[in-house]
Amino acid sequence: MDNFLRFLFRANKLNFTTVFVVVSCLSFPVHASPWQSSDYILNSFNKIALSGSQLKKWRQPIYYQIAHHVDDIELHEKLVALHLEQLQLYIELPILPANSEHKANMTIVLTTEEKLNSDVGYYFKLTDTNKINEITKNKIGVTSIRSNREGYIEESVIVIPTDRARAYGRLLTSFAEMLTRGIGMQNHSNEVSPSIFNGDSVNGELTGLDSVMIKLLYDQRIQPGMNDKGIQALGKLILNEKKYKKFINEADVQVRQCGLNSLLN
Repeated sequence: MDNFLRFLFRANKLNFTTVFVVVSCLSFPVHASPWQSSDYILNSFNKIALSGSQLKKWRQPIYYQIAHHVDDIELHEKLVALHLEQLQLYIELPILPANSEHKANMTIVLTTEEKLNSDVGYYFKLTDTNKINEITKNKIGVTSIRSNREGYIEESVIVIPTDRARAYGRLLTSFAEMLTRGIGMQNHSNEVSPSIFNGDSVNGELTGLDSVMIKLLYDQRIQPGMNDKGIQALGKLILNEKKYKKFINEADVQVRQCGLNSLLN
């Protein structure tokens, strides 16, 4: 898969700039899927975005920086760019590289299995070896989010051991899942399917259900601090709106035309 990705980037001579250009994704009418009911979407949303914790989301532009502690810099930067470009479509906030005027509030650390624990300790500001081991054990990546009292994210850190992810055959999955966790999709559940947040799922990249949950999280009417009952009531009203119904109906096809999914089609 990794050799295929390198070939794909070279063969198509993809030109990525440091400023994102929002891509238009193709959409076609499709038959309804079981996950597309509002009840299923909302129950899944509560498990992935809430699940007993405070709802968290960004309300300011995201400025990211990549710390390269491993080779394949060009390939990894393009994978990050593809996925963040897709997330930007759903959250409707700018996601841009940090610069002299805008300090990074999202740090993406691409490292090795050997350096994973030391990098997590350093970037997560942890000193407890047992806790670090617990966080990183058998993981293809880990994400830390810092939010204010209201629940708005102010900083996120993503650490991915790319060699471990490759060994598991989940390099694209590690980028897609960990970067998406960095915008507030905090949890995983094997009861949510099809989803990148389902550990038993064959889905290695974002699914239609994932894209709908992300879009719902960043609807301006969904606020941090809301409980599951409040989200359930308001969410039903939102998902029954005409524009949301259209988005839900087209999500399975649309999501495959964008981001990391586009490399596999």
